Amino acid sequence: MNDIRSQLRDVLCNYGEYWQIQQDSESDVWTAIRRPSPTALHIVVAHDLPGLAAKLQAAGPDGH
Repeated sequence: MNDIRSQLRDVLCNYGEYWQIQQDSESDVWTAIRRPSPTALHIVVAHDLPGLAAKLQAAGPDGH
């Protein structure tokens, strides 16, 4: 459990300023949601926190 907490802390520290990070309780997938403008929505989904972090890093600071 502490490993997940430290991974979550790292993801929130690195990406939490721009992305809303959450875990779906039914499917156990992690999602990151970013709203760069009122009409745009970016969603990134991964099975685990390291995978989510890698996808967010690949998306870059502007989410693309």
